[in-house]
Amino acid sequence: MKKETIRFVQAQLNARGLDAGPEDGILGQRSLDSLNRVEGIPADWSKTRKAVAFIQKLAKENDIETGETDGYWGPQTSFAFEALVQVLVEGREPEIWRPEDLPDENPNGWPKQTPQESLFRFYGEVGENQAAVELPYPHKLAWNKTTVVNRFQCHERVRDSLQRVLSRVRDHYGIEEVQRLRLDLWGGCLNVRKMRAGTKYSLHSWGIAVDYDPERNKLKWGRNRAHFARPDYDMWWRLWEEEGWVSLGRHRNFDWMHVQAAKL
Repeated sequence: MKKETIRFVQAQLNARGLDAGPEDGILGQRSLDSLNRVEGIPADWSKTRKAVAFIQKLAKENDIETGETDGYWGPQTSFAFEALVQVLVEGREPEIWRPEDLPDENPNGWPKQTPQESLFRFYGEVGENQAAVELPYPHKLAWNKTTVVNRFQCHERVRDSLQRVLSRVRDHYGIEEVQRLRLDLWGGCLNVRKMRAGTKYSLHSWGIAVDYDPERNKLKWGRNRAHFARPDYDMWWRLWEEEGWVSLGRHRNFDWMHVQAAKL
């Protein structure tokens, strides 16, 4: 358990008058004795499990869904903890995922994703009409970070828009912040293939979808785990959305690595 999490637990125990001692991020005997005074936490659990259970109980008290109070730190507890910090520390309501509130700008006239006939009419055959986008800042291959990428192939109709987005990303964040947020970890663009377990073509087949940082934004991860769902990336998504690109994560809460030049 991270020190910042333990400090949160200690602060909340002290706020209840349970005398957890100094809020030093160390789960020592005094903090353990305090946890033992919390009703409903089994005495035979480990100290870490007791601390997690206390967080889960706090979440339930604040009407934040956390699943069973079992003392195990899973994705739902991680999400609940972030919401608790917003409510109890920052004094604001937890953020609510409302995809219908997202902007629906489309200055480039991107076609709808379905039916796929609209993609064929707008972009042509899969794998064709490709052009190299010159990147405004160096990328690294997500699967081999020692390899630097300065350009990659995409559909010629999205190239200029893609370059504008990434130029604005560079100008807004700066190179050091781009690297810290891993906005330079490129997961691929053009890849002629069918969708997973499907018969239709993936949007990568036209070179109109780009993946970033797949390691920390896995296909099935939702807002409770994907890094791109965090507030640090709000401007990242705004810059894409102002050009009409669509984040599957923002709209459907999966595949947060993926952004596409096709509307849902």
